[in-house]
Amino acid sequence: MNVRKRMALGAVALAAAATATLAPTAVASPSEVGVAAACTAWRTIQVDDNAAGVKYRECDRYSGLNTQTKAQLYIWDNKRDGKVAQVYTATGSNLNGQWHQSWHKYYVWGTESHHSPLVDTGWHKGHDVKVLLKNVRG
Repeated sequence: MNVRKRMALGAVALAAAATATLAPTAVASPSEVGVAAACTAWRTIQVDDNAAGVKYRECDRYSGLNTQTKAQLYIWDNKRDGKVAQVYTATGSNLNGQWHQSWHKYYVWGTESHHSPLVDTGWHKGHDVKVLLKNVRG
C-alpha cells in the first residue's frame, strides 16, 4: 500500500474516532432509572349536546413504592353561547373506597374556533386522576 492511501485511511479513521468521541450519549438521570410509565387510551367527555368537551388520558409511572400520575388533555368549546368549558383535574388515590386527593387544578377554554393546546398537568403523587367537565358562564 502506498503512502497516500495509508494517510487517507488514517485520516478517515481519525475523523471517525473524533466524531464518536464528540457525539453526545444518552444517559438516564438517576431520577429516571427504574421508572416505568404507561398511559391509557384517549377518553372523551362531552356536555350540553357537545357544547363543550374534553379529550384526556391518564398516565402513571412507578419507581419502587413511589407512584405518580398525571393527565394530558385537550379542551374545546363548540358553541357561541356565552359559556366556556371548565375542566377540574385532581390526582390522588382511592384507598379502601375513600378518595385521598394530593393535587388539583381548574383549566378553562372558551375559544370556539379550535381546541386548546395539549395540557399536561405534570406528575403528582397518586394512583388515579379525576377529570370533571362543566359548561359555565364565562
